[in-house]
Amino acid sequence: MKLKGKIPLIMIAGLAWVVIISSCANIGMPEGGPRDTVPPVLLETNPEFKALNYKGKDVRFTFNEYIMPDQISESLVISPPLKKRPIIRTKSKTLIVQFNEGLKDSATYSLDFKDAIVDNNEKNPMENLRFSFSTGPVYDSLRVAGRVVNAFNMEPIEKGLVLLQSNLHDSAVFKVIPDYIAKTDEDGLFMIDNIAPGSYHLFSINDQNNNMLYDEGGEEIAFHSEVVVPRAEFHESKDTVTDAIDSLLILGHTHFYPHPIYLNYFIEDIFEQYIDKSERSSEYKCSFLFNESVEDTFNVRLLDHDVSNWYQMEYNQNMDSIVLWITDTTLAKKDSLYMELSYFMLDSMAQPYVFHDTLLMRYTKPVVDSKKKKKKGDEVEEPVPVPQFNWSANISSTMELNGVIRIEAPAPVASFDSTKVVLYLSEDTLKTPLKIQFRKDPKAWRTYNILYDWEPETKYTFSIDSAACWDVYGISSMKLSKSFQAREEDYYGSIVFDFSNVPGPMIVQLLKNNKEESVLRQVLFDKDGEVTFDLLPPEKYKVKIIYDSNGNGKWDGGSYQDKIQPELVSYLNELIKLRSNWSEKRIWDLTPDPEYVKKIIDQEAEEQKRKAEEEKARKEQEKDRNNSNFRPGNAGGVGGGRNPIRGAGF
Repeated sequence: MKLKGKIPLIMIAGLAWVVIISSCANIGMPEGGPRDTVPPVLLETNPEFKALNYKGKDVRFTFNEYIMPDQISESLVISPPLKKRPIIRTKSKTLIVQFNEGLKDSATYSLDFKDAIVDNNEKNPMENLRFSFSTGPVYDSLRVAGRVVNAFNMEPIEKGLVLLQSNLHDSAVFKVIPDYIAKTDEDGLFMIDNIAPGSYHLFSINDQNNNMLYDEGGEEIAFHSEVVVPRAEFHESKDTVTDAIDSLLILGHTHFYPHPIYLNYFIEDIFEQYIDKSERSSEYKCSFLFNESVEDTFNVRLLDHDVSNWYQMEYNQNMDSIVLWITDTTLAKKDSLYMELSYFMLDSMAQPYVFHDTLLMRYTKPVVDSKKKKKKGDEVEEPVPVPQFNWSANISSTMELNGVIRIEAPAPVASFDSTKVVLYLSEDTLKTPLKIQFRKDPKAWRTYNILYDWEPETKYTFSIDSAACWDVYGISSMKLSKSFQAREEDYYGSIVFDFSNVPGPMIVQLLKNNKEESVLRQVLFDKDGEVTFDLLPPEKYKVKIIYDSNGNGKWDGGSYQDKIQPELVSYLNELIKLRSNWSEKRIWDLTPDPEYVKKIIDQEAEEQKRKAEEEKARKEQEKDRNNSNFRPGNAGGVGGGRNPIRGAGF
């Protein structure tokens, strides 16, 4: 009975003891060891690497730890290619690649995993695992390597599909599954391994539908102009440092040919005409956007009204964007207009014919509340103001010394009295007009340019009188008056290029230092000598060269149909940082280099990075010195007490 009465006390004491022990244990608990940074280690494969006469239905890889199979299916490239994707699964620490179709007889297969094999815990990648075996008695070991870049901007193409075709017919890339494939890495590099001797065509495509065929017009392509014949040569080198006095150890290395091949991606300009967009954005304005130019082929007529001279047409330089201004005001008030557009298309035999397209162009005018709220005591409504349009002008508070004033009317112009356009010095109280050049812009509709030789740090006023211009709808322009000051001359810098070995027509472009590489200025030239860009703001610039082989003043892509490669492009592999009141000069040899690699260096950023690394290293050294000065038994670093841990032999 005494023991029974003590049981609750014993249980409470036991629980308290557990709590105390747990709390004490948590205080001294280790927080874990160093992070695992070691990638998986391959222990065994089935079949063995470079095995011959393999007839199995899968390939197995055993590692020293568990791996994640998630990304393998997407990254794995098997060559020669399979029509059906293999099944990827794991069993314990073994990765299994199970084929869903029979393998070719007497073929050497390679499996390129890239960096897709990672461990299960920290996702450490096993880099560039490649495995190969043969289904016959011969192991093929030839290879083709190279690089794929975008032909227009020389940026590397990542995950581009590279094809090697033994069928040398020009149509094979459209119809025949390639013999070997590979994918490019983040630097655009590729290597097709385990190739059998023979002659091949080499391509690269962005295979959007994963059919391993080139879909013309819808996919980009790069092709090598010559037939590729892979081969290998063993180069001997003798090592005289051996144990045997009267013998030599024969060493060496294998050279693979051809040398790395550089491929330039482009998209072929395949004629495919259609209306991409059509809209009636106002009662007077209809816009049409075509996929191809309609130059010399476009015509429009109304189907529900018998009128003539009812529109004015505007178009862009390529004539694939057209605006129709409805100048007949009675017609413009119609909510719906049926129009027939005529333009060239190609039939099934690639022959042009006139296609007639019927469009219903609708516009619903917004409802405006005509009831005007009157203030108490108001009895007479204010008169409706005479409509006038505002000019669109590019005038800011500061005018660049090479700047041009541009003004644009919102609708087609019927008349413009240029004598009412005046520029004068702001400090001139008499407003004496300065002699300007007034020109209609040759490339932009409804746009006018005003040119003047600006004096640095001088204030000007630009003015257009009211009703100086009338549009086709009888609306006049409002008065425009803007004051500004010309930039100081020592704000600018200049860049001078001294070109040599110019092979023909060239274009040098000064680009904005951004991802889009917007073109700021360009100069066309065709002989050795200097090209100068002056009056440049103090910024960082990229510089691009186009080898304009056809001399048309622009970059042109290639054509696989006509076996024409895209025009070569090169960059100055250095950002130019221009300072105010400074001139930079660059000497540039323009000998064409098909193997050019774009790698633009920002010297200022590199210098900042170098200094940051030096400062980091200095702080780490200082920290190490401080730690070495503090030793147990030597508080504050005073005295020379012996470190008991090091003294104990640890």
